[in-house]
Amino acid sequence: MELSTLVRGMGARSGLRPAPLSLGFELTHRCNLDCAYCDRHAPLPFEMTREQIYRALTELYELGMRHVSLDGGEPLLHRDVDEVVAFLVTRRVRVYMNSNGILVPRRRATVRLLSKLKVSLDGPPEAHDRIRGAGAYDKAVRGALAARELGTAVELTAVVGAHNLDCLDELLDRAAELGLQVVFQPARNSLFLGSSRPGAPFQSEPDAVRRAFRLLEARKLAGHPAVGNRWSSLRHFREFPRDVRLPCAAGIINATLDPEGNLYHCGQVARSGGQNVVRLGAKAAFENLVREGCTQCWCARVVEENVAWGGAVHRMLPPLGVAEPGPKAGPRRLKVVA
Repeated sequence: MELSTLVRGMGARSGLRPAPLSLGFELTHRCNLDCAYCDRHAPLPFEMTREQIYRALTELYELGMRHVSLDGGEPLLHRDVDEVVAFLVTRRVRVYMNSNGILVPRRRATVRLLSKLKVSLDGPPEAHDRIRGAGAYDKAVRGALAARELGTAVELTAVVGAHNLDCLDELLDRAAELGLQVVFQPARNSLFLGSSRPGAPFQSEPDAVRRAFRLLEARKLAGHPAVGNRWSSLRHFREFPRDVRLPCAAGIINATLDPEGNLYHCGQVARSGGQNVVRLGAKAAFENLVREGCTQCWCARVVEENVAWGGAVHRMLPPLGVAEPGPKAGPRRLKVVA
């Protein structure tokens, strides 16, 4: 880690001077899938131009940005994604990407530059394709394996809800056969708060969701290689959907930038109060962000990062009373009945 980044991080941690060390950048809301629980399929009316993107990223880099997670829609659809990734990597910025995996084989040169690719996989073929369209499962797996062959770290992500509660066991075993891990998180009423396409049909009763995560805990404790969650997120999901306050780095070292240049302290909250980097400049936009946590944080990696940020070591350890630990390590069948 660069000394300047370390100093900025220590300053932010002490409360002296926030710095946008980590940015979630929604490059475009355009997507090549029409997933049933998502409202991000078409570009926003005023998505930033190439010049505006580079100006914003340059200004954020000068403020300390050293990690970017590219999101969408589907970021690989953006006309300038190759240049954007190269622009960041040449400045030694670590770049992660969330993708449906479809375009990975066509964007190998760019995917090769990523530090990590996260590919959505909701279940075995019938469950995944029911949500995302016929053939989506095979394309997602093909993209994940292609990225790994390029030397890019790959992880799978799955939203736990009514569409896959009865096949989490099969998803884990398929992921293990592929040599990949899955990071799980619960489905919310909408994948994006304030969405015009509610996700209520994909939710299950909270008790069923909590049972699902306790069984995932058991798999992890038994040594199943495909459970990618850290203990901090699994412990947190035991409380879903009850309010739980966590340490929070939103607006302190983290921020989210949408395709139109609106900067938010957190990408998981309803979209209001954004500060536009095109109009204000990145420095003023970041300084104007609110800096407060919430009690409804259900994104696995965000939970894990916030727990680590807050130094809550007790939340990083396996909880007592893990349900039904398996007799041996490795894949075994678990089924959740909603």
